[in-house]
Amino acid sequence: MPVEDASRAPARPAGPGRDRRAATTTAPSRPVWRAALIAVSVAVLVAAWVYGSTVFPTYILPGPRAVSESFASAWSRGVWVFEVTATLGHMVIAFGITLGVGLPIGIVIGRSWVAEELTRVTLIFLQTVPTIVLIVLALVVIGTNDTGVVVVTAASCFTYFTLNIIQGTRAIDQDLIEMGRAYGAGERALMRSVLLPSVVPYFLAASRITLGVAWQVTLFSEYLMGTRGVGFQVSSAIKLLDTASVFQWGLSIVLLTIAFEYGVFRPVERFLTRHTRRD
Repeated sequence: MPVEDASRAPARPAGPGRDRRAATTTAPSRPVWRAALIAVSVAVLVAAWVYGSTVFPTYILPGPRAVSESFASAWSRGVWVFEVTATLGHMVIAFGITLGVGLPIGIVIGRSWVAEELTRVTLIFLQTVPTIVLIVLALVVIGTNDTGVVVVTAASCFTYFTLNIIQGTRAIDQDLIEMGRAYGAGERALMRSVLLPSVVPYFLAASRITLGVAWQVTLFSEYLMGTRGVGFQVSSAIKLLDTASVFQWGLSIVLLTIAFEYGVFRPVERFLTRHTRRD
């Protein structure tokens, strides 16, 4: 019987595992694709901005060069660091107060109908009252200072955060709580092992929403109350028809928000949800 030439023999098909390993080594990873898509979206926005600046006058839509010159001027004079630091201080303090107060209150209200009825009117008031009314009340009661900005921001953000925590607490499987009590677990153990882990997804969603609201209300409060911060600088630039400065301050807030998202919020989110990931 003739021996078949090995070089002419058909190649043996690779198994599923081999195909998967080959695809893993050749295909770009997901972070690479994400970075590429983000770069494309940014390039499209910049291209649209450059094109629009050639169509509209500078006082309507300044180009990247005018905005960068405004930023360089504010940076060299120390204005940018001073005003951004003030706004970050207002926002971070108000955001921290909202989280520190809203989390325990939301859990208590979500677990007790008595607490819900006692706080219902207050939550409805804070949810429906316009921010401009809160600012006016702060101006009358507190005055034009940093404390007024923090109080208005915290009051505006409190309801958004607390209502999400309340819903998350109500969504907890009661059988887990009853099972823990059957095994003799106390309230502290139930809080640590059942309630807080179950509320984490709602906490993260509420924090992300609240953070966006905190940025907006902080700037709006600074704008109307005349306190130091980016909002006041935007108000001054608008009065002077300095549109480049308005764009510069607005883009600064956008970049700070992105930095806060990826530098602070995402690491905290990965830490809190580490038990749900598979290594």
